[in-house]
Amino acid sequence: MRMKLPFFHSIKHSRNLTIISCLIISSITVLTNCDTITNSTTEDIAETDSCLFLCPDAWKVPHDVSSDNPSQRELAIFAWKEFIALNWPSNYNTTSYTRGKPDTSMNVNDFLNAGQFPDRPLVWQTYKHRVEIYPEDTTTFNSNFNTPPQYHYSIEGQDAIYNLDNPTAPPLRDVTTVFNNLDETSEIDLCTVFISADPNAPGAEQYPNPSVNSFLPGAPRRVIYEAKANEIYFDYVVQRKLYNTVNRNNLLDYTQRAIGNDNLGGLYPCGNDSIICFPHGVAGGSEGSIEVKASWRQLTREEYASGRYITAPVIYYRQGLPGEVGNNDFYYKQVASDTTGNNIPIGLVGLHIIHKTANIPTYVFATFEQVDNLNREQANNDITYYNRNDNTIVNPNKQDVVNRPHPILEQTKAINTLAQNEFREADPNSVWQYYKLIGIQGPATNNQDTTDFFLANIVTETNEVLRSFSGTLDNDNGTIDPRAVNVRKGRKLFISGGCKGCHGNAQKGDFSFISVNAPFDGTPDAVNQALLKSDQEN
Repeated sequence: MRMKLPFFHSIKHSRNLTIISCLIISSITVLTNCDTITNSTTEDIAETDSCLFLCPDAWKVPHDVSSDNPSQRELAIFAWKEFIALNWPSNYNTTSYTRGKPDTSMNVNDFLNAGQFPDRPLVWQTYKHRVEIYPEDTTTFNSNFNTPPQYHYSIEGQDAIYNLDNPTAPPLRDVTTVFNNLDETSEIDLCTVFISADPNAPGAEQYPNPSVNSFLPGAPRRVIYEAKANEIYFDYVVQRKLYNTVNRNNLLDYTQRAIGNDNLGGLYPCGNDSIICFPHGVAGGSEGSIEVKASWRQLTREEYASGRYITAPVIYYRQGLPGEVGNNDFYYKQVASDTTGNNIPIGLVGLHIIHKTANIPTYVFATFEQVDNLNREQANNDITYYNRNDNTIVNPNKQDVVNRPHPILEQTKAINTLAQNEFREADPNSVWQYYKLIGIQGPATNNQDTTDFFLANIVTETNEVLRSFSGTLDNDNGTIDPRAVNVRKGRKLFISGGCKGCHGNAQKGDFSFISVNAPFDGTPDAVNQALLKSDQEN
């Protein structure tokens, strides 16, 4: 039975009640606003605060950090507030189709009990998927953000993607009810990641020696991904006609020259309306452009029953197997958020949030993980990966992930403890206590001794190239030049590391890989395709 929060459950979001709920009396001062708490020390907060994160207006996305030189602690608090707001139950419905907005009639108790709304998507889940923003066939592009989710791919030799389990079900192009479209099965085509097999999975006995890349019951479970963006990002795409490939490529080229020749990169305000410059978040103004990348994997029944993972209805893709009718075709598989029948849900194991703000126009990069990702004592939970075989600087053989190469900072751990304790104290069963901030990057820097320089998510940037990234990336060859400039902020040049450095390779698209790599056409990635698209064998 879940603990209820009578106080929070009964109040809504008026300013007076916010002041009451955040009132803290000490021998020195009285704090009357949630925002003023961020100026206290971690120790002060730990001893006195009851709503650093679970304030009645926790559904509000923070629009900017406190300054252009925030402390690591301030950044970590900002990241957690983003995480809560983006994981708030959305107000999506099949009447207005409003996407990307929180249900403000819900309160922190509803956030903490996210599992009680299995069919209500969270705010970030209702963002537009990359293939909705940048389809190859622009006749399928819908310039209205507030529409049912719909995914169009142009598959050569196949008129549509059909349901794997039910041939009479609507083809993918007619599915408008599932927000999580997991159409990536590798880490930007450099590495594929797997979790140990589950010998107790339904049907496992039918596949005693399953192929590593099969995603069949009992086989190792592949980590799969999706990328999405918020309404402000999408509206800018519409306004600048970035969905049109010719127009987008012209703007990408122009922006690249303007960054290099005119020193217009990474500034607020942008300095030139002709370049690609997504809107900034401004305190008291716009939310700013936000992109998310989510990492998911199939759970065991024990993991699902533990209540430690967020699940949601998802779509993933599988190619036909030998002996199946249509074995060369691609299929979509729709997976429920529970264990209906033999269904095994897909659980969220990683979440990137990148947010453009006025104080940090080179974006704030925050990344979260489920706490058991590196728990090798948990059965069937070991992480392994394979590199692309034509990359000479990495080992192409199967490798185990034992440790995090760059430890989580102590300042981040302290804020994680505050957030997790606040969740746990409010609701001992809340799933959110089982997620943690791995790190956050603010201003661009050249200093490798700087906090979170090599920011990486263990299930999203797993291999040698990505987990200790700096410099420039040659994605075709999977190699890096760690000494090359990758971020330009006006006249200032940076050799950044981690997420910011990697996305700096897409600065001509204003740090957006989904803009630079668009359109998203052809065949989505399948869970049982070769380990990597370069056809590496098992």
